[in-house]
Amino acid sequence: MFALLIAYIQFVVFKLLYYVRGHDKFLMVNSSAFAHLPRPNMKLESPECGLPGGALLDHHTYLDGAKGGKFPELHWNSPPAGDVHEFVLLCEDPDVPIPFMVFVHGLFFGIPSTCFVAYHDDIEKDTNVSGRVTFSGWKYVPNLLGMSYVGACPPYGHGYHRYIFTIVALSEPLGLRHPDKATVACVKWAMEGKVIGWGQWAGVFQRQLPQ
Repeated sequence: MFALLIAYIQFVVFKLLYYVRGHDKFLMVNSSAFAHLPRPNMKLESPECGLPGGALLDHHTYLDGAKGGKFPELHWNSPPAGDVHEFVLLCEDPDVPIPFMVFVHGLFFGIPSTCFVAYHDDIEKDTNVSGRVTFSGWKYVPNLLGMSYVGACPPYGHGYHRYIFTIVALSEPLGLRHPDKATVACVKWAMEGKVIGWGQWAGVFQRQLPQ
Protein backbone atom coordinates (compact mmCIF):
# COMPACT_ATOMS: atom_id res chain seq x y z
CA MET A 1 0.00 0.00 0.00
CA PHE A 2 2.81 2.41 0.92
CA ALA A 3 4.65 1.63 -2.34
CA LEU A 4 1.47 2.34 -4.31
CA LEU A 5 1.04 5.68 -2.53
CA ILE A 6 4.63 6.65 -3.37
CA ALA A 7 4.01 5.69 -7.01
CA TYR A 8 0.93 7.95 -7.20
CA ILE A 9 2.80 10.85 -5.59
CA GLN A 10 5.58 10.38 -8.15
CA PHE A 11 2.98 10.28 -10.91
CA VAL A 12 1.56 13.67 -9.88
CA VAL A 13 4.98 15.31 -9.45
CA PHE A 14 6.36 14.17 -12.80
CA LYS A 15 3.11 14.90 -14.60
CA LEU A 16 3.72 18.53 -13.60
CA LEU A 17 7.28 18.21 -14.94
CA TYR A 18 6.17 16.60 -18.20
CA TYR A 19 7.61 19.35 -20.41
CA VAL A 20 11.06 19.14 -18.81
CA ARG A 21 12.46 16.88 -21.52
CA GLY A 22 14.10 16.93 -24.93
CA HIS A 23 17.69 17.78 -23.95
CA ASP A 24 18.88 16.60 -27.36
CA LYS A 25 21.56 19.24 -27.76
CA PHE A 26 23.50 17.50 -24.99
CA LEU A 27 23.56 14.14 -26.76
CA MET A 28 26.99 12.73 -27.60
CA VAL A 29 26.55 13.28 -31.36
CA ASN A 30 25.98 16.98 -30.77
CA SER A 31 29.40 17.40 -29.17
CA SER A 32 32.30 19.02 -31.03
CA ALA A 33 33.74 15.61 -31.99
CA PHE A 34 30.86 15.25 -34.49
CA ALA A 35 30.85 18.82 -35.86
CA HIS A 36 32.32 17.67 -39.20
CA LEU A 37 29.77 14.83 -39.52
CA PRO A 38 26.37 16.21 -38.46
CA ARG A 39 24.34 13.47 -40.18
CA PRO A 40 24.53 9.70 -39.60
CA ASN A 41 26.29 7.68 -42.30
CA MET A 42 25.89 4.23 -40.73
CA LYS A 43 22.88 2.01 -40.08
CA LEU A 44 22.07 0.77 -36.59
CA GLU A 45 19.16 -1.66 -36.23
CA SER A 46 17.38 -3.63 -33.51
CA PRO A 47 15.95 -6.90 -34.90
CA GLU A 48 14.04 -7.42 -31.65
CA CYS A 49 12.20 -4.09 -31.66
CA GLY A 50 11.93 -3.16 -35.33
CA LEU A 51 12.02 0.33 -36.80
CA PRO A 52 13.41 3.35 -34.92
CA GLY A 53 10.82 4.83 -32.59
CA GLY A 54 9.33 1.45 -31.74
CA ALA A 55 8.59 0.36 -28.20
CA LEU A 56 11.22 -1.40 -26.14
CA LEU A 57 10.14 -4.85 -25.02
CA ASP A 58 9.39 -5.52 -21.36
CA HIS A 59 12.68 -7.36 -20.82
CA HIS A 60 14.57 -4.22 -21.93
CA THR A 61 13.07 -2.29 -19.00
CA TYR A 62 12.72 -2.30 -15.21
CA LEU A 63 9.97 -4.92 -15.75
CA ASP A 64 12.83 -7.39 -16.15
CA GLY A 65 12.97 -7.39 -12.35
CA ALA A 66 16.22 -7.69 -10.44
CA LYS A 67 18.24 -7.67 -13.66
CA GLY A 68 17.21 -4.07 -14.35
CA GLY A 69 16.53 -4.50 -18.07
CA LYS A 70 18.46 -6.22 -20.82
CA PHE A 71 20.37 -4.51 -23.62
CA PRO A 72 18.47 -4.90 -26.92
CA GLU A 73 20.20 -6.84 -29.68
CA LEU A 74 21.79 -4.36 -32.10
CA HIS A 75 23.35 -4.72 -35.56
CA TRP A 76 25.38 -2.16 -37.49
CA ASN A 77 27.45 -1.76 -40.64
CA SER A 78 30.72 -0.02 -41.52
CA PRO A 79 30.93 3.64 -42.50
CA PRO A 80 31.13 4.27 -46.25
CA ALA A 81 34.78 5.38 -46.14
CA GLY A 82 37.81 5.06 -43.91
CA ASP A 83 39.40 2.25 -41.93
CA VAL A 84 37.70 1.56 -38.60
CA HIS A 85 40.02 0.89 -35.66
CA GLU A 86 37.45 0.86 -32.89
CA PHE A 87 33.72 1.25 -32.22
CA VAL A 88 32.04 3.09 -29.37
CA LEU A 89 28.48 2.16 -28.38
CA LEU A 90 26.21 4.07 -26.02
CA CYS A 91 22.63 4.54 -24.88
CA GLU A 92 21.30 7.94 -23.78
CA ASP A 93 17.96 9.21 -22.44
CA PRO A 94 17.54 12.93 -23.25
CA ASP A 95 14.06 13.09 -21.70
CA VAL A 96 14.95 12.92 -18.00
CA PRO A 97 13.04 15.57 -15.97
CA ILE A 98 16.22 17.39 -14.97
CA PRO A 99 17.16 20.49 -17.02
CA PHE A 100 20.22 20.16 -19.28
CA MET A 101 20.75 16.51 -18.35
CA VAL A 102 21.13 13.41 -20.50
CA PHE A 103 21.16 10.13 -18.59
CA VAL A 104 23.74 7.74 -20.02
CA HIS A 105 22.46 4.20 -19.53
CA GLY A 106 25.63 2.63 -20.88
CA LEU A 107 28.83 3.65 -22.67
CA PHE A 108 31.15 1.02 -24.15
CA PHE A 109 34.44 1.43 -26.00
CA GLY A 110 37.29 -0.73 -27.22
CA ILE A 111 34.84 -2.63 -29.44
CA PRO A 112 36.86 -4.36 -32.21
CA SER A 113 36.51 -3.16 -35.78
CA THR A 114 35.43 -6.70 -36.78
CA CYS A 115 32.38 -6.59 -34.48
CA PHE A 116 29.01 -5.63 -35.97
CA VAL A 117 26.53 -6.92 -33.38
CA ALA A 118 25.87 -6.45 -29.67
CA TYR A 119 23.95 -8.77 -27.36
CA HIS A 120 23.13 -8.34 -23.69
CA ASP A 121 25.92 -10.69 -22.62
CA ASP A 122 28.42 -8.48 -24.46
CA ILE A 123 27.76 -5.51 -22.19
CA GLU A 124 27.57 -7.21 -18.81
CA LYS A 125 30.48 -6.65 -16.43
CA ASP A 126 32.89 -9.58 -16.27
CA THR A 127 33.22 -10.22 -12.55
CA ASN A 128 36.09 -12.64 -13.15
CA VAL A 129 38.53 -9.90 -14.11
CA SER A 130 39.52 -6.64 -12.49
CA GLY A 131 38.63 -3.27 -13.93
CA ARG A 132 35.76 -2.07 -16.07
CA VAL A 133 35.58 -4.92 -18.57
CA THR A 134 32.55 -6.69 -20.06
CA PHE A 135 32.26 -10.38 -20.93
CA SER A 136 33.25 -9.54 -24.50
CA GLY A 137 36.36 -7.69 -23.40
CA TRP A 138 34.89 -4.25 -24.08
CA LYS A 139 35.64 -1.37 -21.73
CA TYR A 140 32.82 0.65 -20.18
CA VAL A 141 32.10 3.85 -18.28
CA PRO A 142 29.82 3.17 -15.28
CA ASN A 143 26.48 4.98 -15.32
CA LEU A 144 25.23 7.01 -12.34
CA LEU A 145 24.11 3.78 -10.67
CA GLY A 146 27.64 2.37 -10.95
CA MET A 147 26.57 -0.31 -13.43
CA SER A 148 27.77 -1.12 -16.94
CA TYR A 149 24.19 -0.78 -18.19
CA VAL A 150 20.68 -0.27 -16.84
CA GLY A 151 17.42 -0.61 -18.76
CA ALA A 152 14.59 1.86 -19.22
CA CYS A 153 12.88 3.09 -16.05
CA PRO A 154 11.34 6.54 -16.57
CA PRO A 155 9.41 8.16 -13.71
CA TYR A 156 5.69 7.50 -13.36
CA GLY A 157 3.70 10.27 -15.02
CA HIS A 158 6.48 11.57 -17.25
CA GLY A 159 5.23 9.89 -20.41
CA TYR A 160 7.34 8.19 -23.03
CA HIS A 161 11.11 8.52 -22.88
CA ARG A 162 13.41 7.95 -25.83
CA TYR A 163 16.35 5.60 -25.43
CA ILE A 164 18.83 6.56 -28.12
CA PHE A 165 21.47 3.99 -29.00
CA THR A 166 24.45 5.27 -30.97
CA ILE A 167 27.29 3.40 -32.66
CA VAL A 168 30.41 5.44 -33.46
CA ALA A 169 33.25 4.37 -35.78
CA LEU A 170 36.71 5.73 -35.01
CA SER A 171 39.70 6.00 -37.34
CA GLU A 172 42.04 5.57 -34.36
CA PRO A 173 41.72 3.97 -30.93
CA LEU A 174 40.50 6.28 -28.17
CA GLY A 175 43.89 5.93 -26.53
CA LEU A 176 42.71 6.73 -23.02
CA ARG A 177 45.64 6.65 -20.57
CA HIS A 178 43.48 5.40 -17.72
CA PRO A 179 40.48 3.57 -19.24
CA ASP A 180 39.35 2.29 -15.83
CA LYS A 181 38.91 5.91 -14.70
CA ALA A 182 37.29 7.18 -17.89
CA THR A 183 34.21 9.40 -17.74
CA VAL A 184 31.70 10.34 -20.43
CA ALA A 185 33.50 13.67 -20.82
CA CYS A 186 36.85 11.86 -21.25
CA VAL A 187 35.42 9.75 -24.06
CA LYS A 188 33.95 12.81 -25.81
CA TRP A 189 37.33 14.54 -25.66
CA ALA A 190 39.22 11.45 -26.85
CA MET A 191 36.97 11.11 -29.92
CA GLU A 192 37.97 14.51 -31.27
CA GLY A 193 39.34 14.18 -34.80
CA LYS A 194 38.69 10.41 -34.94
CA VAL A 195 34.99 10.05 -35.81
CA ILE A 196 34.46 8.67 -39.33
CA GLY A 197 30.94 7.35 -38.94
CA TRP A 198 27.94 6.98 -36.69
CA GLY A 199 24.41 5.64 -36.68
CA GLN A 200 21.45 5.64 -34.31
CA TRP A 201 18.45 3.60 -33.29
CA ALA A 202 15.91 4.77 -30.73
CA GLY A 203 13.32 2.86 -28.73
CA VAL A 204 10.62 4.34 -26.49
CA PHE A 205 9.08 3.32 -23.20
CA GLN A 206 6.51 4.68 -20.75
CA ARG A 207 6.22 3.53 -17.16
CA GLN A 208 2.69 2.53 -16.15
CA LEU A 209 1.26 2.86 -12.67
CA PRO A 210 0.93 -0.44 -10.80
CA GLN A 211 -2.62 -1.81 -10.66
